Amino acid sequence: MNPNKNSFSQSDEVNKPISIKEIIGKYMQFWPWFVLSVLISLFFAMNYLRYTNNIYKTEASIKIIQDNNQNVSIDLSKVFTKSSINLDNEKAIFKSYRLSEKLVKKLNLNINYVFKGTIKESNLYSPPFIVKYKYGNDSINKRLQYSIKITKNGYTIENENSKKTIQTSSFWFNSTIKNFPITIHPAENNNITNSIGKSYGVSLNPTKATALNLINSIGVELLSKESDIIKLSISGTDQSHSENVLNELVKIYEEDGIKDKQEVYKKTISFVDDRFIIIKRDLDSIEEAKKIYKTKNNLSFLESDANASLGLKNNKDQAVYDVQMQLSLANMLKEDLGKQTVYNLLPDNIGLQNGTINGFVDKFNTIVLQYQKMNTSAGINNPALQSYTSTLNNLKNNINKSVNGYIQQLQSTINKTEVADKNAHNDFSTIPEKEKILRSIERQQNLKESLYLLLLQKREEASINYAITTSNIKIIDYAISDSNAISPKIQTTYLSAILFGLFIPFLIIFIIFSLDDKVHRIGDVEKLSKGIPILAEIPDVLDTKEGLQQKVEAFRTLVNNTNFITPFDEIEGKLIFVTSAKKGEGKTFVAYNLASSYASLEKKTILIGTDFRNPQLHKHLQKNRNEIKGLSNYLHKSSSNWRDLLCRQTENECEFDILLAGDIPPNPTLLLSSERFKDTIAEFKKEYEIIIFDTAPSLLVSDSLIISKNADTTLFVVRSDVTEKQLVQYAVKLSEDEKINNTAFVLNGINLKGIYGYNYSYSYGYGYGYGYGYNYGYGYGYGLDEARKKWHQRGLIGRIGWKFFRKFYKVFSKK
Repeated sequence: MNPNKNSFSQSDEVNKPISIKEIIGKYMQFWPWFVLSVLISLFFAMNYLRYTNNIYKTEASIKIIQDNNQNVSIDLSKVFTKSSINLDNEKAIFKSYRLSEKLVKKLNLNINYVFKGTIKESNLYSPPFIVKYKYGNDSINKRLQYSIKITKNGYTIENENSKKTIQTSSFWFNSTIKNFPITIHPAENNNITNSIGKSYGVSLNPTKATALNLINSIGVELLSKESDIIKLSISGTDQSHSENVLNELVKIYEEDGIKDKQEVYKKTISFVDDRFIIIKRDLDSIEEAKKIYKTKNNLSFLESDANASLGLKNNKDQAVYDVQMQLSLANMLKEDLGKQTVYNLLPDNIGLQNGTINGFVDKFNTIVLQYQKMNTSAGINNPALQSYTSTLNNLKNNINKSVNGYIQQLQSTINKTEVADKNAHNDFSTIPEKEKILRSIERQQNLKESLYLLLLQKREEASINYAITTSNIKIIDYAISDSNAISPKIQTTYLSAILFGLFIPFLIIFIIFSLDDKVHRIGDVEKLSKGIPILAEIPDVLDTKEGLQQKVEAFRTLVNNTNFITPFDEIEGKLIFVTSAKKGEGKTFVAYNLASSYASLEKKTILIGTDFRNPQLHKHLQKNRNEIKGLSNYLHKSSSNWRDLLCRQTENECEFDILLAGDIPPNPTLLLSSERFKDTIAEFKKEYEIIIFDTAPSLLVSDSLIISKNADTTLFVVRSDVTEKQLVQYAVKLSEDEKINNTAFVLNGINLKGIYGYNYSYSYGYGYGYGYGYNYGYGYGYGLDEARKKWHQRGLIGRIGWKFFRKFYKVFSKK
């Protein structure tokens, strides 16, 4: 007969879907802890929001206007094309160290003030006093920190670096002490006496470090990819201070752009002024030579008969004059370009009638300005700086080539014009040679005068442009701060606090569940039983009328279910073995109440104690174990009669017999495996309908396994909150190996109020008037009486905490 094949056996274990309701229910039993954790988190969040400074975002918007050198153009193609402004370059300028350094120096941003409150510190941008570094704020080379308390007579100043303290006798302080190289004076429009008793912190930082921090704090981004609008942003605790920083940054950028344009015009003016000196000297020399020549040769006016030929010659002369003037301008530009040892600005728009050269000069000046800006902050190996150098070299070569080509072109034109002029002069063969020479002198004079007037005009144009230079930006919005703080976010903070408050107890409970290896409910046994039936759940109740009634009903259910799986035989009685894996799981309790329940059904019942190592059955008779003989005495002494050793027990007005285990023998295994024991079982089966054996635990001793083949049904008791899950697997393995017959589980000690509830009882004294302490005499000790357990052995939290401690202790002791 296969012991696991019966009418009540369950089907093989089936993978069941995860029950969300079941999982939630496990955690919801701890709802007060979740509520408490959330309330604590909300309390800390409230205090965090109360004592944390609000941070506001400030933004400004500007539009970059394309620079066309302030010249009006009617080129309609430029009207419908996208702006050629490189906005990435403009963004880089806003984020440049040069502009940030100017801003730090202008607003003294390297000096920070902090108000020291009772609980928190907050940045202060309108302090009651002003601190300056005695040797100039720009010369600060390391961070200096001071604590300043305003007193009735002055200040109490502490150097936080050296911990030195001084007391001043005035609100005006000019230090001569080594550790205090600062000056302090009251701020304007601020009555310092209103701040008496208050403490402040002042830090003086190097300009470079402050500028670098400022670069990181300022955001520069385009409004959109197709837009010429740049948006600047900064975050801070003081809205007015942030607005002032952005507005000053825009102002410095605007002034920087104007200054760049003025540098071009200033260079043009300087170039023209230098040329004025040379041209004036040439004019004076020509006029003096003309005067001497006319005086020496007595010349006055041209003959009237040469007027017609003279008109033709004058046209040719004018052509030669125009070409020579262009040639002079080209030579001037070439000479100025050749004198450059570094990249400097070239004179712009000086009258050359060559669009290519003018375009190259204009582009060259633009790149020179960008090169000079970057050269102040970037290293020589900077890729962008090297790119500018390469571009300038190419432009310089292009200008040289273009000027040389233009000079060759002018020279060729002069040669052709001189040929034509020579032909015209042949018509004047009758004109005196002296008059010809005079005309040549006058031509040189006119050339120099025209060049002088042209340069004078260009100088005036450059001067006017210098005076009326406008910015290349248009301010869309000055700096304005959002009225809502970007940090901390109230909703986000409270939501995070709630989630954190829920997560912490969830994590703790999850860890407890993960480390908990005990059986708590019928579902835990079902997952491990592999189809072995669970006949009943025995509740853990108090000795009240209601509790006793629940216990009786539970054992009636156990009796009925046991009858279903026990093979029916009207001739012989049925042997029911009650065992467990270890002590303290309530097998004696189950066996006693099972016998009582069978007796209530008018079944002739006997309960036999076969736990020879640590018998506990006598406690139900309220007798001393040594006073009553039992089965061990009968098996040992052949002349005795087991009937003489029976105890008649009455429970709930029903009687049944009990045969105690008797004296503890030196070798229980020998008695249980004897032929006399087998014969005794046969006698029991003939005389009783139900024979229940209270056996020894099967895990540590082999007594129960020796006699297990005689059982018709084996009830394996597991106890809620006590039995480890691996012991259920151990029972299943015994059944699979056919070491115990017709196995079924009984779940004992179920707490009717719940399994994991925060207020549920975890003491394992069941209120039945007895304990389960085992103390085997042969080294099979099962622990102490449950009532004697120490604090760390009681309750789920205590057991899990103790297990944590033991595991960590083992790990670190091995290390």
